[in-house]
Order: sequence, then C-alpha cells, then structure tokens
Amino acid sequence: MRRFRLPVAGLIAVSSLLAACSPSAAILARPMGSPINVGAVLSLTGSQSASGQMAKEGYLFCQDWINAKGGVNVKGVGHNLNVDIADDQSRPSVAASVTEQLISQNHDTLLLGATNDATAARAALVGEQHQVPMVSSGASSDTIFNSHYHWFFTVLAPRSRQFQGVIDMALAQNPKPQSVAILFASDSLSAEVANATADYVRAKGLNLVYAMSYPSGVNNLSGELTTAAGAGLDLLLEAGHQAESIRTIQQAQQLNVQPKLLAFSDGPGAARFTAVLRKSANYAVGTTQWAPAARNRTSYFLDSFHYSLAYAARFGHLPDQHAAAATAACLILEVAIERAASTAPDPVRKALTDIDLNTFFGEIKFDDRGANAVKPIYVQQVQSGRTVLIWPPEVASARPRYPDPGWAKR
Repeated sequence: MRRFRLPVAGLIAVSSLLAACSPSAAILARPMGSPINVGAVLSLTGSQSASGQMAKEGYLFCQDWINAKGGVNVKGVGHNLNVDIADDQSRPSVAASVTEQLISQNHDTLLLGATNDATAARAALVGEQHQVPMVSSGASSDTIFNSHYHWFFTVLAPRSRQFQGVIDMALAQNPKPQSVAILFASDSLSAEVANATADYVRAKGLNLVYAMSYPSGVNNLSGELTTAAGAGLDLLLEAGHQAESIRTIQQAQQLNVQPKLLAFSDGPGAARFTAVLRKSANYAVGTTQWAPAARNRTSYFLDSFHYSLAYAARFGHLPDQHAAAATAACLILEVAIERAASTAPDPVRKALTDIDLNTFFGEIKFDDRGANAVKPIYVQQVQSGRTVLIWPPEVASARPRYPDPGWAKR
C-alpha cells in the first residue's frame, strides 16, 4: 500500500475542507434522533482481506463525513450513521451466516457489502430472502446480476465490460489495431471477462486471432505467447491475476513478443507490478473502477481530488478503488434514505431504483439487475514508472502512449 505524506499546503487544504464540512447553524439547530444502524459485510481476514480492509476505511470515512454534517436527514431530524461491521473471513458460507446475524440478531434492515463477488453472491441471497436492501461495493459479476435480485445493488460497473474501455481507447488511436488475442485464467470470473471481451471484439469489427485459457497460477505461457504472436496480434488482453500479469510481461520480453498494446485486468496500478518489472512495466495498460486522479463531474459529496486529500489525512495513505467504492456505496444508501424519508426497507429500495447521481466515483444509476448501468471501467497505463489514468478522456489525467515502442525503448 503506497503511503502518502501531505505537504503543508495539503494540510491547509484539508483543514479548510473539514471546516467547510462543519455543521452550519441550521444543521446545529436540527433535532437529533436515534442513530441509524447499517450492517456491513466485509472480508477483513482471509484471502480478500487487503481489499476488505480498504473497504472498511471507505465506509468509516463516509460514516464520519455524514455524522460531521449533522447525520442522515430524515424529515428534518438528524440521525447519526452507525456502520455495524461483520467479518465474513473471505468465505462465502461465512458471508451468508454473518448477513443472517446482522439481520436477525442485530436487526439491521439496511446493508452494505459484501466486498467481493464470491461473498456477495451468498450475502445477496440472504438479503433477498429477508427483503433487506443491500448496496455492495465489491460485486461486479454478471452471474450475480443475472439472478435479477430485487434487493441487491452495486456501485460497480459489470465485469463483462472490463476491457471495453481498453478496446475503445485503442480504436481511437492511430494506427488503429486490427487483431486481438485473449489469454485468460481458468477461474470462472476470468472466463466471464474473456467471453464478454471476445463478443465485444467482434462487435467492434476486430479480428479475434487467438483465445486461450491457462491454469491459474501457471508459471510458463511461452507456448501461448508464441502462438498468439504468430497469429499476428495487435492487442494482447489478459484476464487473470497480478502475479500472472507480471509473468506474462517477463516472458513476452524474453520471447520478444511485441504487440501494439499489452493490457491486463489486474496488475498495472499495483505497486508490486512496477516494483518487480521496473522499466518493463512501462506502456502496460490495466483497468480499474476508480483512481484518485479521476476527474468525475459531481453533484453530491466531494470531488475525487478533495476526497483523496481528506482520506489521506484521515488514514495516512491514498484511497484505492475498493475504498472509493465503499464510500460511494455508503453515500448512495444515505441519499436513498433521505429521498425515501424513511429507513424502512421498501421505500429505501424504491429510492435506490430511482437514483441517478453524479459522484466522485462516477455516475451511479442501477439497471433492473441492480448493476451500475452507466459507469465505465477506467483505463490506466504505466508511463515513465508512474501509473496514470488515460481513458475515458473526460476523466483522464494523461494521454495514452500508443503504440508500444518496443522492449528496447523502455
């Protein structure tokens, strides 16, 4: 996790920001009611704990921000928000049991979470059975959305759109790519991304010259890379995991496999990716749901810059996409409660279906599956050792560097 030290100017900006968020006289005069308890299912231990801990910070930032401005306003009465956190240990079965506990024992009738697809799938089913709204900061699998849950919503763009921005960005460059190869890990989520990407490649008139699955964690992809290169690829897209992305870069360099663009679902943007690969990481492209540099239009809450600044002052490091998604999910639930003028599940669910809000995290509007139907997945690129946001143009902080000039020019 990259640490972030604020300069004096940053500290002054944060002080001004916090002062601006202080309750006004009108808010101070508002009567205060009982706290609103919202359950949150998080992976604080186990294999997904790194993202779960970031999501926890994102929820706590939102909670503190809401309470500092006078709480959730329900019919002119302020209510402090209390996020009631439960650890699902990164295990789907535990996610189901702690969701049941939050609802049946803690009497939480509004929920946040869960923070990854596997746990969210089980938690969503429990919420559906109890007819309790859940706003997730970690679910993006179309498998969940296609269940058409009535009570489940997520602020993330669907995983099926993982590489759409990469392809759109490449097609906006000169020379345009003509051919694409796709490599993907054998797990179900990577396969889901690969299949949806193949459909999008064809829809855009590109030639899919090669598509191949590999066992997750495999150490040698030289055969697949050689075959893909022989097919004449312009774009190489890999849906997998960070360690596999690093290995692919290393082996592509050894084999002198040089497409116009190397893009990954996981890797670029992570500190370890650039630390291990050093100059070899340059020009690699990755995808993300959000980045601190995103210049999103906002109609509520802080913009990305001031959110990142205040978050860093609070926790000592910048937010990542997991923290930002959690903050966004919490804010959306607050807005739904205020628009419903109620904490009862039915009116809050109805308010969630009607929401269309521009936030620092991007536009949030739910389709009939509970997915965020309007938000794109962003594209970032390693340039001169730094990860910068390059697509879509309206949120980008830098221009794409394309085509890749070759391994010798890194």
